[in-house]
Amino acid sequence: MTTFIIDYDLSLSLPSERRAFYRSLHKLLETVTPETVRSTQSVITTTDLKLAESIFALARGLGSVHLYQGEKIR
Repeated sequence: MTTFIIDYDLSLSLPSERRAFYRSLHKLLETVTPETVRSTQSVITTTDLKLAESIFALARGLGSVHLYQGEKIR
């Protein structure tokens, strides 16, 4: 099973944009499957590529963001 990992670090100098990001993120996460997990405040894992790309697009331009693809070995 493929898992997508989104790791983001938002800029502290953009408080209104950060709030808008988290509001949009919460709306996206309201409709997700149980496989989507927030492992920390700034890391999200999901098996849904569209969701991963949406979160990546939200965070892009607000700091650094990375999208990784992982494969479960065992």
